[in-house]
Amino acid sequence: MKTTVTMIFGKIKSMKKALIMGLFCIVTMQTFGQSKDVNTVFAQAEEQFTAKNYNDALSKLALYENLSNASKEKAQVLKIQIYREFALKDQSQTSNYNNAIKVLEDMFAAGKKVNAEDLYRILKEQQEFGKDASSQSKENLSATSSEISIDGIKIGMNVEEIPSQVAANFDWSQGIKGQANSQMNYVPLLFMPKKMGTGGVFNFKMSGIQNITADDRTRRVIQVMKATESDKYKKNEKTGLSKYNALVGELKAKYGEGNVIVNPSQVITNKVMGREMTTESYSTIILSKSVTYSLTYVIINEDTYSIMESMTISDYMKN
Repeated sequence: MKTTVTMIFGKIKSMKKALIMGLFCIVTMQTFGQSKDVNTVFAQAEEQFTAKNYNDALSKLALYENLSNASKEKAQVLKIQIYREFALKDQSQTSNYNNAIKVLEDMFAAGKKVNAEDLYRILKEQQEFGKDASSQSKENLSATSSEISIDGIKIGMNVEEIPSQVAANFDWSQGIKGQANSQMNYVPLLFMPKKMGTGGVFNFKMSGIQNITADDRTRRVIQVMKATESDKYKKNEKTGLSKYNALVGELKAKYGEGNVIVNPSQVITNKVMGREMTTESYSTIILSKSVTYSLTYVIINEDTYSIMESMTISDYMKN
């Protein structure tokens, strides 16, 4: 009987050992499988980052962080790199970038597994962010400056390529030859509209392209001027100012706020033909490597106002 009991207890112990070993193997396999999943998901996030699919990279990181074995510190380092790319393209997102760095600093201070070299590199990149953002903005603007146009006319366009609805207002056989200037690389040919406005000097209404300057030899456009709006000015309504501000907002949205320079208003009083004339002007410019665009809002003697657009090849603006 004693022998039988001993054998039974021996079998129970063996079964316990087998059960424990089985559970250990299952847990080990699950851990191994999860580790494999964790590494795979993070690698996918890195692939999306390398491919510049930053939103997709953030989505993969979110999946990664939901896995229990995930390294939150490693995820944060990649997040910072992603937010930096967003901020370089849109500086309004700089706070997200800075906040992500603060999270990593807090992790480091709390004794989390943050690589000191990674943190040092990130803090150094943060110090250089302003310079890098400025450099990238110039490169981006240079690439998009070919998109700057007025009524479909672009700098460098051949006069034969000017949209027909604009070209119809000009007599291309009656250009006025301009004089060479030390600031100019070309001898320009100035084309004037067939029909000009009539009336008092400051009282006639004008709108549309006012003149186009083209290179005399290549017949390519080097300057365009347009009156976007011009009419009687009402001081209590500040006529035209809301239109000007709306156009400035469109420029900032399209080319980036850092690339649009808004100048303070200026008031100038002088005499023209014995009459005193006061002008109040507001101006905004986009300055790129190839095209200089300006938008101005001018009030004359609190009687008339004009919103003018102009663009020219940037080399013509160099002193």
